[in-house]
Amino acid sequence: MALKIVRGKSLPIGVDIGTTAVKMAQLRSTEEDIELLAAGAAIVPTYCREDLGDRLDTIAQNVRKILKTNAFRGREAILSLPAEATFVQHVKLPRMTPQEIPVALQVELQGKLPYPVEDAVIRFVIAGEAYGDGDPKQEIIAICTARHVLDRYLAMARKAKLDIVGVNVESCAVVECFARLFRRSSDTSRTILFIDLGAASTQVVLAHGPQIVFGHNLFYGQEVIDRAVADGMRITVEQAHAMRMDLIKGKNEGLAEDELYRLMNPTLDQLAGELTKCLRYYEAVFRNQPVERAIFVGGGAYDKRLCQMLAQRLNLPAQVGDPLVRIKRVEGAGLGIGLDRREPQPDWAVAVGLSLGAAA
Repeated sequence: MALKIVRGKSLPIGVDIGTTAVKMAQLRSTEEDIELLAAGAAIVPTYCREDLGDRLDTIAQNVRKILKTNAFRGREAILSLPAEATFVQHVKLPRMTPQEIPVALQVELQGKLPYPVEDAVIRFVIAGEAYGDGDPKQEIIAICTARHVLDRYLAMARKAKLDIVGVNVESCAVVECFARLFRRSSDTSRTILFIDLGAASTQVVLAHGPQIVFGHNLFYGQEVIDRAVADGMRITVEQAHAMRMDLIKGKNEGLAEDELYRLMNPTLDQLAGELTKCLRYYEAVFRNQPVERAIFVGGGAYDKRLCQMLAQRLNLPAQVGDPLVRIKRVEGAGLGIGLDRREPQPDWAVAVGLSLGAAA
């Protein structure tokens, strides 16, 4: 699933296509360090988010602008498909060789995808061994996308003058972002829950050290929380989002803050319930490797109080992930977009992970 890192050379540009923004990051591996060479971002306007054609045209324009205004080296890139363009399904298969798995998945996924399996591009990760009906089986994570959708994203990338050398999904990129921190052999016994709090969806990812063992898309993102606040306060969703952003930045603290989080409670209960279902599935498959902690990434992870509320519901120790930990920055990299290394930057996990080599 990973590209080989060539020491001393620039890695491909990671292109994270999110619901509300495009982020691009490029790293370099040297003998001693990993360095951030360049980073840039652009907002995807609300008016073009519903129509895929308009959205892709806008993204292509944004990518060209980011390339022009930042010191990226070359045009080789790893592209992530947004969550709404992918379908992740766990499948249990009898023991077989990796070469036999694609054919078995074609059969197993019939009727389970939102499009004909013949029209799907399917990749997979062998997560480990599972036990069903008393017989040992392989736990497979099938990662699917519609071929025509993939083709449109690749056409967008060509229009943006990118040379795509790999395509990935957000869940794999998040694990690869932090995999360098789990290189000891003993780390494979550590289970980390990554919760990627995006605008339109939440990615639930479990890893044994650097190895992904569970992935699931919850189409339950920060926009749902904004809507709950808006309904409770009888304001627009845009106003609710602005209030939340002000609180995250330390503005409007006090009574309004308590009221706002009170309005979030029912929605957070529902989200925690979905996360708990994911954990129960994992625990049924990997019975002797309990979850050690949760790491929050994505734009929603800037809301530390929200992360604490979710962690309490899951009864897990938790932290906000910093994708740039132990990464040096080449002078000027990311300064134009206010990339503050003094604080965690959790919404850069996917872009950084893509550049570090998590290619599907």
